[in-house]
Amino acid sequence: MALESLPAWLTLTVAIIAVIVTLALIAVTAVLSFYLVHSRREKSEREITLRKFSSAVMNSGAMILITDANGSIEFVNDRFCQLTGFSRDDVLSHSVAMLSATMNLSGTETGVLTNFLDCLQPHWKGELLCRTNASTPLWTAVTTSSVLNDDAKPVNYIVSAVDITELKLAHERMEQLALFDSLTNLANRRLFQDRLEQALQSVGRGQSRIALLFLDLDQFKQVNDSQGHDAGDMLLLTVADRLKSCVRAQDTVARLGGDEFTILLHDVSDTKDLTMIAENILSSLKAPIRLKGQEVLVSTSIGITSAPADGDSPDTLMKNADLALYRAKDKGRDQYDFYTESLNNRAEQLMTLERELRHGLRREEFFLLFQPQVDLHTGDITAMEALVRWQHPERGELLPYEFIPVAEDTGLIMPLGNWVLQQACMQIKLLHQLLGRGVRVAINVSARQFRDPGLEHVIDFALRTSGLEARFLEIDIREVMLSEEPQVARDQLTRIRRTGVTITLDDFGTGYSSLRQLRSLPVDMLKIGQTFVKEIPEDGPNTDIATAIIGIAQQMEKQVVAEGVETEQQEYFLRMHGCSLVQGYRYATPMTFDELYRYFSSDNERELKA
Repeated sequence: MALESLPAWLTLTVAIIAVIVTLALIAVTAVLSFYLVHSRREKSEREITLRKFSSAVMNSGAMILITDANGSIEFVNDRFCQLTGFSRDDVLSHSVAMLSATMNLSGTETGVLTNFLDCLQPHWKGELLCRTNASTPLWTAVTTSSVLNDDAKPVNYIVSAVDITELKLAHERMEQLALFDSLTNLANRRLFQDRLEQALQSVGRGQSRIALLFLDLDQFKQVNDSQGHDAGDMLLLTVADRLKSCVRAQDTVARLGGDEFTILLHDVSDTKDLTMIAENILSSLKAPIRLKGQEVLVSTSIGITSAPADGDSPDTLMKNADLALYRAKDKGRDQYDFYTESLNNRAEQLMTLERELRHGLRREEFFLLFQPQVDLHTGDITAMEALVRWQHPERGELLPYEFIPVAEDTGLIMPLGNWVLQQACMQIKLLHQLLGRGVRVAINVSARQFRDPGLEHVIDFALRTSGLEARFLEIDIREVMLSEEPQVARDQLTRIRRTGVTITLDDFGTGYSSLRQLRSLPVDMLKIGQTFVKEIPEDGPNTDIATAIIGIAQQMEKQVVAEGVETEQQEYFLRMHGCSLVQGYRYATPMTFDELYRYFSSDNERELKA
């Protein structure tokens, strides 16, 4: 039928339909064209993004490797090859377990120390010792993440690792220097005390009996004075060797300092065994020692105590052995003696001191001194350490070491410590008002105070009642306080930090904080204790420890303060090694508040800058 013969309305309808179909085709064509253009653009953008990510991964300063779900290595970047010495062909398709090191940093076989398979977890962070193609492994700080499939199961692991070998080596060397006597290579006081604590834990479980021997050479001073320090060192080395030959491998011989030695004996049967060992030591040391072509005769005095019979704490046993040693000396040279209750007069003296401490707190017999902390670069006084003294009505001014241990043992350190905190905040706030400028005050917190869960409230109360801003208060925590329960200590530091004060780790190097632990602690500053500073630069080991502490502080981007600086040589050494914050008698002695105000008001601070 011809179109002309169709009714008009039907012709119109057909035309409208034709127009609609044409428009639809045009729209579909436009959409398809837009989609193709957009797809090409998205593909181009994805390719650019992938190239960026690929370049970032390949050129990253961190080692990056990618494994499949089973730990088979699929990719490593250039930094991985550079640090490990392995080529890509060496590791691709191999298990990541091949990177697990079986040698420590000193090169000694110790079995598998770390297993890289352990880090293949969805979210993992830690430190691993990585095997290299050379003889020396490297320590790495590792972070692992996972790539999940649609079922939320890992199909790949991405491992990023940063070389921290230098930090580990510095810390291990510091620990070695801190735990062993540099001359005799015997255990030093800190390591000995640690082993004594472990032995007492075994005693507490009823598993053994131990004994502690204190030894003191009778003629060492005469040899040192007459033949010189070299001869004295040779004598100490010979004595150390002879002492080790008198005990078993499981026992510990330590040098506490000078001519003082101590021996920890495990699994002691009875007093008869101790008598035989003591007599064997006396006999061994009496044999002539040849020094500089001359034969020298030395003898020793020995004090003996045992656990659990004489005590169950390191402090008690050390005190008992020391008392027994002095009684052996009183009996004459070449003697040994056992601790007995008759030696307990000192305990009675401590009870008297405790009673006087209580009276002193009630009568306000304590007062504060302040010692400035100086910035060597600017000469500015950046802080003051608050030091407590006791004006005893009969014995005069007493230093902290004469009463703080008793306060710690009796719990009196809590009210005394709170008084120090409150007074220091009030006096420094008054100093700010008089000077018209602020300066920080540092306060030492005792071990018992640090264990107090309410310490943050005590600090906050002292700040609020004194009006001192939190930024002007520094809380000093000794490193050894962190070793017993690290997580509890970390939580306490976090609570203290909430008050807004500065936190300093005091006597750093005397505890056992690991680098990993140090990184996680909310600590602002490290302090090098007087123990390490006082022998700088003459004493090699202490100098090395101080240098290591400064290096670690710089690596961790924390300020470091040296205490007990007294000589120009010490100042020069510290300045040259990057420690600019110092405190000690070279700059100012501890001062009362009035003396401190006059000090700031006079030319003394300007002289420091000059």
